[in-house]
Amino acid sequence: MNATPLETYRAWNDCLLAGDIQGATRLIDAERWNEKCLGLTGWLTDFQVALTHYEKNMIKPWEGLEMHEEEVVEGRDAVTIRFRIEATHVGEFLGVPATGRKVSFHAIRIVNVREGRVTGQWAQLDLWGLHQQLTAR
Repeated sequence: MNATPLETYRAWNDCLLAGDIQGATRLIDAERWNEKCLGLTGWLTDFQVALTHYEKNMIKPWEGLEMHEEEVVEGRDAVTIRFRIEATHVGEFLGVPATGRKVSFHAIRIVNVREGRVTGQWAQLDLWGLHQQLTAR
């Protein structure tokens, strides 16, 4: 498959959003995996461990999660995406119990791709803005 880094990222991200973990796993290079979600995890080199963090932070606390790309920069072996996430808060996140609030926050991802496989990512969510929405009175 001669997919571009952007095509590879989007296929991988679509699998994650759909809950298709097997599909997402087929699109990664586990031997090269390196990931950090700033403020939520340290550096992770095991994709299965990264998936448990993804489930804890991006699946369980949210319902109706949507990601909207706002800016994309594609390089030879990486893609940088600035996006907005919208979701309803239905489970504990950042120590805040479910509020039922619909929130919207921004995030940035730098996703590394090599030979048609995702090899890792560095992600930063607007955790402060999100926390403010969850705890507003």
